[in-house]
Amino acid sequence: MATLVDNLTSVSNTMENILDFVAKDDELSKDFEKYLEINDIEIETEKQFNNVIIQYMLDMKMQNGLRVLEYYKRNNPSDEKIINSLLESFCGVFKVNKINSSTFDVECLTSGAEFELMPMVKMSHLKQIGKYDFIEARILELDNIQYILEIYDVISEFNLYKATTNAIKYMLQAPKSAYYKNDEQKEKLKKSASEFYKSFIDCFKNEFIVTTNKKIDNLIEYFNNYRLGKVSESYEDLIEKPEKNRYLKIEELNTDDDNFIANAISGFSSHKETYDVALWIDKKRGLYVLPFFETFMKSFKEENIEGRDDCIREFLTSDKVPPSVIKYAKENNENFFDVVNDVLNTDFTQMEELLFNTKAAFADENVFSPVTVLFNSDLFSNLVEIKKTETSEEKNKEIGRNDLCPCGSGLKYKKCCGKVV
Repeated sequence: MATLVDNLTSVSNTMENILDFVAKDDELSKDFEKYLEINDIEIETEKQFNNVIIQYMLDMKMQNGLRVLEYYKRNNPSDEKIINSLLESFCGVFKVNKINSSTFDVECLTSGAEFELMPMVKMSHLKQIGKYDFIEARILELDNIQYILEIYDVISEFNLYKATTNAIKYMLQAPKSAYYKNDEQKEKLKKSASEFYKSFIDCFKNEFIVTTNKKIDNLIEYFNNYRLGKVSESYEDLIEKPEKNRYLKIEELNTDDDNFIANAISGFSSHKETYDVALWIDKKRGLYVLPFFETFMKSFKEENIEGRDDCIREFLTSDKVPPSVIKYAKENNENFFDVVNDVLNTDFTQMEELLFNTKAAFADENVFSPVTVLFNSDLFSNLVEIKKTETSEEKNKEIGRNDLCPCGSGLKYKKCCGKVV
């Protein structure tokens, strides 16, 4: 079995090879420039460049929908073992239960699984991590050993709310972290997805229903109450249409917002603009919230839709959109491949080929929708109570005269806000 040094060397060499490949491969280097342009990223320092290029390599997709790592893998089969591990790597939050000589015993907050994590740096470099603290990190598995590839933050054991919020944020980005090393939770999600499907079809008599971002929160609430047997009235007043179909760039969910709990499932209703949003049910994966679904479908018939090409590209390449949506679009549009190839600058003729390149993440049958994961997450359910508890404790905390003043002045309390005049 490979040693830590062997694996560390292999990962380091592979990362260097990918960096070199990005710089030398014409298609990939042009795509990276496009990535910077689309995301309005300006690089001023070498550190910024390193952070951006690593995120691009590990997490991003090319404009044609293929993950950067997958593109590299297909062109460099000799690094396949490490690339496969990097492809399966994910970011999460882990509670440190025990600090060993060269490893941490941790609990994954989202799955509840307990296992050993081995840092790819010396433990002496991680002295700031204490028992019961939370580490926000990217982990990968090699030879049945879980490694810490990179640590992004260390969260105090007393800041459970931040740790929980960040864990949920990562769970939404990588839903598989909800059942990582927890087969019982995986089976629970499978059962839940199936039950969601039956309830959805019974409720709406269709695999999708469309409204606007202003009504989607209420429609989700209606469906949840319906599946729990709590409603009998009609949902017709929750269905509305936007004045016109158009595609807009919408901001990602801000997990630092105090409204995170209310916004975590959709978070679109607060936007000033009004646009179409659909609920889509996937038999294997559960419930999806899809902004611009109707706009996407109309884009195959109407060329003058605002943001048409960006909308099509988003649906084809996003891992937030399941393959079942793309198959539905193909079944209902004779010009499907003509439009797709024109937008992506490709030459696909078969659905299997298209999905192999744009929806590779869904090759794993155990990929569930973010909504399904949230509805089955005890961590998400407990978030409200965690916030209430921490707020109450903060209010009731007694400030010592020699403690730093909570106003942030840097002075002791007795010489600042607690000064006796």
